[in-house]
Amino acid sequence: MKFRIKLLSNLRQRFRKEYLGELIQKQNGYQVREPRVVEMVLIGDDNKKRFSWPIAKIIELIPGRDGEFRTVRVKTQHGTVIRPVQRIFPLGVQAITNNDKDLKEESSYVKCTKLENVLNNNNVIVKKYTSSGRLVKEPKET
Repeated sequence: MKFRIKLLSNLRQRFRKEYLGELIQKQNGYQVREPRVVEMVLIGDDNKKRFSWPIAKIIELIPGRDGEFRTVRVKTQHGTVIRPVQRIFPLGVQAITNNDKDLKEESSYVKCTKLENVLNNNNVIVKKYTSSGRLVKEPKET
């Protein structure tokens, strides 16, 4: 259990350092495109580094009196908050909606008892590597 928690923590840390560090914070002082519902965003905070900004999903766009969207309601890990559009920064990905019914109808699998059956039918050899880059050797059957 501790290994799983540590692995998740390391993955989250690496994502924040590598991906979020590359995002452009501002583009000429104004946002180029409008936010969309179900879009993943960072909630900006002047008192924290960008790596520790919370990640949220836009659940509602709130229009102003002139019809322009100036505020959004976002869902974070700890609840929902309302933030101005100027303080949110899109991640470039959308949240995945859970359509299990579609997946069950479309997916079909073939049960294989041995790896040789797959290799002979498809003529494809898949080599597995560890996270450190070493080749994984399959154990020999005795």
